[in-house]
Amino acid sequence: MSEIVFLKPTGRLDALGARGLWEELEPLTQMPQRRVLVDMSQARYLSSEGLRVLVRASKGIKQGGGKFVVCCLSARLIEIVTMAGIDRVLEIYPTERAARQALETHAAL
Repeated sequence: MSEIVFLKPTGRLDALGARGLWEELEPLTQMPQRRVLVDMSQARYLSSEGLRVLVRASKGIKQGGGKFVVCCLSARLIEIVTMAGIDRVLEIYPTERAARQALETHAAL
């Protein structure tokens, strides 16, 4: 199983910010068995484009037999994700430690 890839986007994940995140995530969706952790603690805003990038990456990584998790969302970002119904699609953890544990469990399977 691969090492954990850790990403920590900052600022606004609007059309411009989401594009930069996708540039980092897209190659990972093409590799089998990737384990990806996205720490959202430094993200201030999440637009529909940012949500789309997270869902698209999650789907691609899962299709390759990997695991994609998100952690450390602020109360405002949790509200956005929940209103969009994306909380049912993404694996979201309150802390980086909990997210890493989920990824480690996946590696053991």
